Amino acid sequence: MLNKGILSLVAVGLFASSLSVGTVKAEGNENELMKKAIEGQVEKPLPKGLVDSKTFNQLEKEVQGSQSKSGKGYSKMSEGDYIFEVEYNNDFASADNSSYEKSTIGRLLPLYDVDFSKVVVPSDGFLLVAGTAFSYAIDLGFAAVQKDYVENSNLKYLGSEYEDGVEYRGYDVKKGTYYVGVYDRDNVDDIDNNTSDDMYAIATGFVDDVKPSKPTVYKVDNNDKVVTGKAEARSTVTVKNGSKVLGSAKATSKGTFSIKIAVQKAGTKLTITAKDSAGNVSSSASVTVVDVVAPSKPTVKKVDDNDKVVTGKAEANSTVTVKVGSKSLGSAKASSKGSYSVKIKAQKKGTTLSITAKDKAGNTSSKATTKVVKH
Repeated sequence: MLNKGILSLVAVGLFASSLSVGTVKAEGNENELMKKAIEGQVEKPLPKGLVDSKTFNQLEKEVQGSQSKSGKGYSKMSEGDYIFEVEYNNDFASADNSSYEKSTIGRLLPLYDVDFSKVVVPSDGFLLVAGTAFSYAIDLGFAAVQKDYVENSNLKYLGSEYEDGVEYRGYDVKKGTYYVGVYDRDNVDDIDNNTSDDMYAIATGFVDDVKPSKPTVYKVDNNDKVVTGKAEARSTVTVKNGSKVLGSAKATSKGTFSIKIAVQKAGTKLTITAKDSAGNVSSSASVTVVDVVAPSKPTVKKVDDNDKVVTGKAEANSTVTVKVGSKSLGSAKASSKGSYSVKIKAQKKGTTLSITAKDKAGNTSSKATTKVVKH
């Protein structure tokens, strides 16, 4: 979800007596490098759907509101509501800190001044930077860059929008620290028409739009009352049987989870997903409940010394085996209703038969016994 800090581009007054004004001239080289970095992020529209129109509209409304308040009393502004740039902030090492909750107000003085703010991105996602100037003397240029202008896939420029005096720049970012550099595009021929009344505002917002990785799930059997595994740290993990939720729990800081469920039948397919704090949901992992429960002991009908079949009841579709000692006399599959009939050779009176049932998962019942009686 979008951090609400992006909506706090502030009402800027023109009485800036408490704003730190830089007295150290920025190195021209830094100005040129920042200009090159901004020009390298060619103008192209932001992809649709990255940030909803409500967000842009609210930001635009606040900017227009700040413009209407210009000159009505800077002294009434609280430093607790926003960040004022503090010089010397003309390079990466001396960059000011920024906040998603507050916007930064600054000046571009003296000539060729460049201002840097540090932006900490908490996880992979989307970084939005918005900027505006409250003076025609400033042709505001800004961009998010990596330290020392390193270029790689950690920071990918996606495009920009310009609406009613506010420019927005969007970036696909990996977790890490980045910098927003600001400069005045109209610094030419060593002429600077900026005064202490000419100011800009920069705001940043972060959207965690990256769904967690698919959870890993450990074996679940038809005795288990918990589902365990690993998922994104502190994500909320949910177990379902079809559309029915069996249980949810929060993963630990190390990503382990344990979710209480009712015992499920063997063969049941469970689906497991993880949702992060921003509401992104992972693709689902699945696990099939394993049968580890042995069939019940079969029942056996009377067997006499003339009988050539052993009959009775066992677990439906299990395989029933009749033995004398360790010798197998015969096997047969029980019906879907559990009845069985196993062919054997006629046995002598007094012979002890043992009967077991094995299910398709390989679990074997305890044995039933019967003695052959005289016909």
